[in-house]
Amino acid sequence: MRRSLTAAAAVILALGGADGAHAQSPATAASATPPAAAPSAAARDSFTQALDRERATPAGRTLPAADRFAWGDLTIPAGASADGPVAAAHGTVNVRGLVNGDVFAFGGDVVVHAGGEVTGAARAVRGKVIIDGGRVGGELRASAPAGAAASSTPPLTGAAAVQHALKITAGWLVVILLVGLGVIVFSGAQLEAVAEGLEQRFTTALVLGIAGQVAMLPLLAMLCLALALTLVGILLIPFAIVAYVLGAAGLVTLGALAATTVAGHAIVREGANVRVRAVQSLVIGTVLLVLPWIAAALLANSRWGEMAARLVAVALTWVAASAGLGAALMARGGVRRVHVHLASAEVSHAAWQTPTPIGGIVAARRPAETPSSPTGSPR
Repeated sequence: MRRSLTAAAAVILALGGADGAHAQSPATAASATPPAAAPSAAARDSFTQALDRERATPAGRTLPAADRFAWGDLTIPAGASADGPVAAAHGTVNVRGLVNGDVFAFGGDVVVHAGGEVTGAARAVRGKVIIDGGRVGGELRASAPAGAAASSTPPLTGAAAVQHALKITAGWLVVILLVGLGVIVFSGAQLEAVAEGLEQRFTTALVLGIAGQVAMLPLLAMLCLALALTLVGILLIPFAIVAYVLGAAGLVTLGALAATTVAGHAIVREGANVRVRAVQSLVIGTVLLVLPWIAAALLANSRWGEMAARLVAVALTWVAASAGLGAALMARGGVRRVHVHLASAEVSHAAWQTPTPIGGIVAARRPAETPSSPTGSPR
């Protein structure tokens, strides 16, 4: 009883000069925090208008009136009790005792500490509800006021936005390189086969890759329907879906890495060490394909510039991934090589005789046959 009287006396002294016309609010009846500086009239009016806008929404109908809010931090001490609603504006409500009713914080947090209890709801507008060992019997809700963003963290601008975008792009670049190096080490032959097919038949690979994307979901549906015809098949449907998704992801990854390797082949010359050339081609090709994304990150502060750069980046990435997927399908995941079929199965005799310079070397000329006489003897 003595502790309660002391706490009540402290609150009366804090609120006596601020608003003598109102009776003592239950929201502050058990507060033991030092009195906060009295807000200015402009701050109080701004808070009242924001509160009225929030109370006009369906979710804000339970908020108390402005005169029920104490200004600044508010504490319900351990062993003390207060009747709700307990509310604080631009401050944190620390509940260490008992609140018979609801607790609200506008522009701050509601923290229910160990030993504290709220029999009603705990709500924070533009803040958080933190249960630090205490107990809340009603609803927990944290929200933003009407017309404001759900997060109180402002969006990044200027150099911070550019740095954030560059970090994300660099992270993806590192992930792609690590996955690519793993594929070269464990499945280098398959990657080489897919890359070879993509180099030789790019257009066919692109068309086949687009067709594969369109048919991916229907094929999965047909697989599930086929398995559903039998009881054992029904049990295998979840495993079949997982295997199908993993297989499709593997083909897409292998094809995308093959596309980056082909892009790198345009710069890296053939060398004696095939493994070194594969690594160099992968690194250079990946950097080339990531350059549009880096440009979009650098234009993070330009809305239209970033949008245009991202469209170019998405288009190039999609074309590379689609063509790579088609090449992986043609090579059956790198199991077989893709050969180029000539227009004619046999090269004509005259075309074989025609000198064709390739790489500075003139093709050998096949000796022409000497026409024979009607009797079969040479002229």
